[in-house]
Amino acid sequence: MRKLFQGKNLVYLLVCLALLLISALFIRVPLPAISLPAEQIPGLKIGNFPITNTMIATLLADITVLVLAFLAVRKVREVPQGMQNVMEWIVEMFDNMLTDIGGREKARSWLPMFMTILLFLLFANWWELIPGVDSIGMLEPVEVSHVVSNGTINIGYRKVETPILGIPTLKAAKVPLTKVDQARVQQEALAAEQQGKEYHPHEDTIVGGWVLTPFVRAAATDLNVALALALISVVTTQIVGMRRLGFKYWRRFFNPVITGIKPIDIFVGILELISEVAKLVSFSFRLFGNIFAGQVLLFVMAFLVAFLVPLPFYGLEMFVGFMQAFVFAILTFIFFEQGTHSHAGDAHH
Repeated sequence: MRKLFQGKNLVYLLVCLALLLISALFIRVPLPAISLPAEQIPGLKIGNFPITNTMIATLLADITVLVLAFLAVRKVREVPQGMQNVMEWIVEMFDNMLTDIGGREKARSWLPMFMTILLFLLFANWWELIPGVDSIGMLEPVEVSHVVSNGTINIGYRKVETPILGIPTLKAAKVPLTKVDQARVQQEALAAEQQGKEYHPHEDTIVGGWVLTPFVRAAATDLNVALALALISVVTTQIVGMRRLGFKYWRRFFNPVITGIKPIDIFVGILELISEVAKLVSFSFRLFGNIFAGQVLLFVMAFLVAFLVPLPFYGLEMFVGFMQAFVFAILTFIFFEQGTHSHAGDAHH
């Protein structure tokens, strides 16, 4: 510990602290507009179908997986090298893990689904860590403004050009009000307060606020993506159960034989049916909530201190991105395995 405060280490430490202080005081990163629904890319449509920034991120994740697969099988060798070696190691590792859970035959049958979900979600989640994602896009004017108490109105951000490259960006701005505007704002604010409403000035009071609509936004921050994957997982579980057990599979919901006591078995069957629907909610909101919260965390940390401080949170989000992809994939495999067990009274568990 003493060496940390001696010699070159002390110099490095002081330089880092100075950079942190300069970053906190002078390098102000705009806080992006945090929006739950995915934003449509202005002017980008296929017919009447709008294209959103999360759809672009989904396509990028798909392309990433396909490119890695192509590189892995482009020159297949008996003694694997390079990307082929890496992909074979990954597949073999998860194949052994799934074999321990469900046996060799089931692992080989469902490994493609497991790896597809895992790799797609992994790269879809990690794309949010790439510079430019959520920070490059279209600057669009907004009409809502917020009053401050010192005779100025906070319009959020105004559009400026960077001094070196001339690239349009955002800068926090407060605009002084004229006396006429101040009087009108005060009257409108008082009337809104009397009605118990939150007050925003009319758009003709002040114009000039801007917001960024990013071209690419992490796919899983769109609930539609998470819900679509949950539907694929749950519906495929029913298909796997039907293929393994035939129509006997549906007895687990409507006429199970578990305890031998009919009312209890019927109640358990109803719970089983409810649990299948609940999987959609748990799957989709777990994935959406964790990735969206991670995205907001990265926004806020960069907004507070732009230098060094966000780096540990990038590492945390890499881990969270992997864990969310792994949990989604492994739960899908476990649900497949559970769906192959009969509740018709003729199976041994």
